[in-house]
This record gives sequence, structure tokens and C-alpha cells, in this order.
Amino acid sequence: MNDILDQLARTNLLPADLAAAILGGDNPPLEEILMAILIAVQDAHAVTVNDPGSSPNERRIARMVLGTAFLAALAAAGEA
Repeated sequence: MNDILDQLARTNLLPADLAAAILGGDNPPLEEILMAILIAVQDAHAVTVNDPGSSPNERRIARMVLGTAFLAALAAAGEA
């Protein structure tokens, strides 16, 4: 889990404070991490769906990623 969180902290999916905490060895609660990821995915979905230049396939991919993120969050929250 620490390796996954370390890699996640090096992406742009998490806010700077959460990434810094993870990289510093102080893992925030899983719920905070999940909420940050879900907000980032929802933002990307909204931008893609509302962009008149995006293709139908890009919109489908955005919806699939959004669904996958929510399912992963539900699974992780159920295990916690």
C-alpha cells in the first residue's frame, strides 16, 4: 500500500498538501485520498463531456473512468 500511495503522490491527482504528507511518510486517512481522487476524476469528466470538441469515444472513456473510480472508492471504503 505504501508503494501505491507513494506513486499516487507523485501524480497530479492529489492536492499538494496530501501529496506532501504521503511523501513525508504521514499517510492521511484513506477517505481523504479517495475524495481527492473522486473530485479530480469528476472534474476531468465534466471538462470532457462539456467540451464540444471531444469525440464520442473520449466521452465514453471519461464516463468509464468516472465509474471505475467510484467503484474503486466503494471497494476501498468497504475494506477499511
